[in-house]
Amino acid sequence: MKWARVAFIVASLVAAAFAQQRPAFDVATVKPSSSTGGINNRRDPVLATWTKIPLNVVIEDAYEIQPDQLIGGPAWLKTDHWDIVGKTDAPATGDQQNKMLQTLLEDRFKLKVHRETRRLPEYELAVARGGRKFHEAPPNDDPNWNGRTKIGRGLIDGQGISMTQFTLWIRGEIGRPVIDRTGLTGRYDLKLQWVPDESQPNSGGEAPPTDSAGPSLFAAMHELGLNLTAIRGPVEVLVIDHLEKPSAN
Repeated sequence: MKWARVAFIVASLVAAAFAQQRPAFDVATVKPSSSTGGINNRRDPVLATWTKIPLNVVIEDAYEIQPDQLIGGPAWLKTDHWDIVGKTDAPATGDQQNKMLQTLLEDRFKLKVHRETRRLPEYELAVARGGRKFHEAPPNDDPNWNGRTKIGRGLIDGQGISMTQFTLWIRGEIGRPVIDRTGLTGRYDLKLQWVPDESQPNSGGEAPPTDSAGPSLFAAMHELGLNLTAIRGPVEVLVIDHLEKPSAN
């Protein structure tokens, strides 16, 4: 009995020490949003704020995943909006703030998740027969230049962008992983413009009017000399095992 008691005390101390090592904001508040403005996320080294934000977006930020990688959760995950503020006494990096946000989600929303690999629908991006129909961008002497892009509903207008950047934006538009198999390694000027449909997350959930003119996303890609083909492949996902609405601050 004595040894069992000692073992229990040691285990409790280890658990307490581990809890103290978890990265966490020094001050944090969570409340249902009453903001009349739009979704907003601002960060600096000591302050991170999320305003009128659905929790699925917060989880995606915290675990650095794309929307199509988050699996499960209750219906209110995407419909309820929250105001979240996290403050630190000392400056923190973006990665450190993400780890603190994970702790906040675990403590306040009782979030439990696990990672796994599933075979899911995705897309393959490749150069079409006949080659690309867009040009390589002229050289830029600025070592910090990372291209410039205008994103709108049914529009991606890029200057000096890589295909890695382009596939990420396409992924955001169609809500599925996009595998870059173009073999294009330079930076390019290209403009993709199409009529989005209700299946595309950034279409605003609205189908185009019946008299809308313009190509579909797939047709517009082909006009650029690119093919977007549906395939299935292994995708790492984050699965929500448990989630609760938080108690009041």
